[in-house]
Amino acid sequence: MLYTEMGKSAPSRAHEMPSHIHDYRKIKVGLMGGSFNPPHKGHYKIAKLALVSLNLDEVWWLVSPQNPFKSLKNMLPLSKRLELTKEKALHPKFKVLKIESLFNTTNTYSLLNKMLPRFPNIKFLWIMGSDNLFEFHKWHKVHFISHLLPIAVFNRPSFSHRALNSKGAFILRNKIKDCNIKNLVTKKPPAWGYINNICINFSSTFIREANH
Repeated sequence: MLYTEMGKSAPSRAHEMPSHIHDYRKIKVGLMGGSFNPPHKGHYKIAKLALVSLNLDEVWWLVSPQNPFKSLKNMLPLSKRLELTKEKALHPKFKVLKIESLFNTTNTYSLLNKMLPRFPNIKFLWIMGSDNLFEFHKWHKVHFISHLLPIAVFNRPSFSHRALNSKGAFILRNKIKDCNIKNLVTKKPPAWGYINNICINFSSTFIREANH
């Protein structure tokens, strides 16, 4: 069983590790990180497709306190984004977590470094849209991230060509071998795959602007 923030309080001091976070099941899990400001059906479609196309047991939605590449100006409070994400991610194989906040991390590399050892039996895979691949080269210690777990990139409209020709894709191409996408989560990193059979025409930015 996964023990998380649900029914638990965060550590009293920022440097303390949340000792209650662990899961000893032998399962395959896709990690989908983001600010989810707000979550939308595009996120849901990617998570659902990941379950099927990548042969996963669960998808964990990791709600970030703050995306380092996004402004705080229109950012909803974390508690509100968690609430909205739980409403959107209604599926028995989806979990919504604020694990980045509990681990007191501010980037994906630091989160994975603290998180992965807590789940020794789980095979993890990172899920991202091609819009994130476009800026992947800006991520903290990006070269190390690709060696921590496999990466699945899902096509997003208007980003496909730019993403596949971006600096982020160049990093992956130089370090990650092709593999059978269905078994991607079982591959030893570096390994990655690009899922091109879906177009998600929604973004959190578009939804926020439409609501103003």
